[in-house]
Order: sequence, then structure tokens, then C-alpha cells
Amino acid sequence: MMMKKSRRSAFSLLELLAVVVILGIIAMVVIPRINFSAATAKENSCFQNKAELNSAVERYYFDNGSLPALGDLNDPAYFPDGLPNCPETGAAYTLDGVTGRVTGHTAGSH
Repeated sequence: MMMKKSRRSAFSLLELLAVVVILGIIAMVVIPRINFSAATAKENSCFQNKAELNSAVERYYFDNGSLPALGDLNDPAYFPDGLPNCPETGAAYTLDGVTGRVTGHTAGSH
């Protein structure tokens, strides 16, 4: 006696529901981590930009004997591609005229 092999040509509703639930759980875990990583990367880029700007201020001081205005650093010798902006907000950094240090995009910001 020969038995017929039955072939399934579609997924059952229960199988599809299980896949959707698993994908939902994965999304709940992964998406917040991606958002957190992006925010951390932008914050680290901001700190790096400020460090590079402070280094350029020091080089300008040693070259010219006076503290620059931030616009003076827009020279290709210091920043060939132009001054960076904060990657978090897009705002320009500010320079404290007394200390000669980049304080951030506004006074007191990170």
C-alpha cells in the first residue's frame, strides 16, 4: 500500500503569529540600543571636535602671540574643510575670550 505524501504549500496562522512575535521581541531589544549608540557617538564626536578646536586655538596662539576669534581658525592651515559644528544640535561652538577654550555651542553646554 502506497502512502501519499502531503505537501504543505503555506504557513499556518499560528506559525506566522510566532514569527511576528519573535521579530517584535527582537525589535524591542535592538532599536533602543541603536538609538543609544547613535546618541553616544554624537556626544563623543562633540567632545572630539572641541578638543580639535582647543588644539587649533593653542597653535594659533603660538603662531601669532594672541588668542584668536573663532572665525580666525577658519583658515585652511587650521581647518581646511571649515570649522566643525556640534553633531548633536548642529550649532556652532563658542570660544571663551578669557580662557581661550572652546566651551561648546553655548556657554555651559557639555
